Amino acid sequence: MGAYRSAEAAYWAFFTTYNDRSPSGRAGAMSYPHVRVAAGRDEPIVTNTAAEYEQLDNWSAVEQQGWAWTQPITPRVMHRSPDKVHFAGGWTRFRADGSEISRNRLLYIATEMDDGWGTQGAFGVEGCLTGEAARESNQAALALVERMMTTLAAGEVDAWLDCFHYPNVIVFAPGQIEYYETREEVDQAYRPFVSTPTPISHDTRITSTGPRAALVEQSITQGGVYFEQCFLVVEREGVWAASAVSAVRPYG
Repeated sequence: MGAYRSAEAAYWAFFTTYNDRSPSGRAGAMSYPHVRVAAGRDEPIVTNTAAEYEQLDNWSAVEQQGWAWTQPITPRVMHRSPDKVHFAGGWTRFRADGSEISRNRLLYIATEMDDGWGTQGAFGVEGCLTGEAARESNQAALALVERMMTTLAAGEVDAWLDCFHYPNVIVFAPGQIEYYETREEVDQAYRPFVSTPTPISHDTRITSTGPRAALVEQSITQGGVYFEQCFLVVEREGVWAASAVSAVRPYG
């Protein structure tokens, strides 16, 4: 439903409509289906229409914290194709007196649908750690993605499946969101693909970090096919695994 002229406009509208406390404006800033994945929430939230989103979104929880407005950060373009953009973005929430409530860093997925650009999804780490405070989470997230790539290259399906939390979300082309409740569903969908060993080379780096999660961005060539992607890697009960991934083919 998003009808903005650019991916950047869709990003800023994500926050403008929130600060306006406009349910219809907020819903109109999204592409559908829309997905939210947060480090502290086991279940992704998928909404299929603007009407569903408008019913879901409200401001009561943040207003109880004394929230007055949210200040977005200037986004960095991570990956771009003609109809899909990954932004490294985020926000800080403030009270009316200017004191800070919380901050978060997220992947924002902007897509161009029939009406224009909107936000298809957001993956959040629920925090903002830097420097030494982020070191342990960063190491764990990078080790997980490296293990994922190694098992994928070797065609080791069961070990590859261990690299994910379930439920799991994969965002592909605009409007294409795959939602898997269980490991068995991912196994059924991807075993024929993963079971064939394939040469892989990749450049992987941390985008942003929270206390129990990290966003990891990657450029990858798999079997001669180049694409770019971003993982939300989360720690749950001592296990680091990917909760969501979004992929971009830069040149179609």
